[in-house]
Amino acid sequence: MKTHIITALLLTLTLFGCGDDDGTEIVQGTVQETPPPTSSTTPETNTDIVATSELISTPDFNFISGTKLTVTLPVAPTATIDYFINICTDFTNEDNVITINYQSCKLRTAITSQTQEFTLSLSVVELQLIAQIWPMESDAKVMNAYWDIAESGHNWQIVF
Repeated sequence: MKTHIITALLLTLTLFGCGDDDGTEIVQGTVQETPPPTSSTTPETNTDIVATSELISTPDFNFISGTKLTVTLPVAPTATIDYFINICTDFTNEDNVITINYQSCKLRTAITSQTQEFTLSLSVVELQLIAQIWPMESDAKVMNAYWDIAESGHNWQIVF
């Protein structure tokens, strides 16, 4: 019985609508729009088609768009203070105010009582790095070291 009442109510609403009685009339018509003029010029085509089999590279070009950097960390200067190092690629140094995007760090590690060596993979746009050495003690000053591929090549020996 309940189903019949709901069906009848929906049928009534569908047939007679639920609109308002403000007397607004809907006018339908066709609007004709003038199409934009077509261009009489044809685009230039390059008739010099180069197949990939025709591309030639030198034997020393390996199609790798990056480089490797060997980083050597020094021995901690004292056993009584722990040291931590961040090596990052995205930084600015304006008026001796250093701002670092720590999401760009390539290496985060502790400096130990032994020399450590790491190999970092860098993209072709990562030409400069900053190393921040943090002594883990009160009122300690952060030490910064910079690396530039044009000046230092593919090896970076960090010293205190």
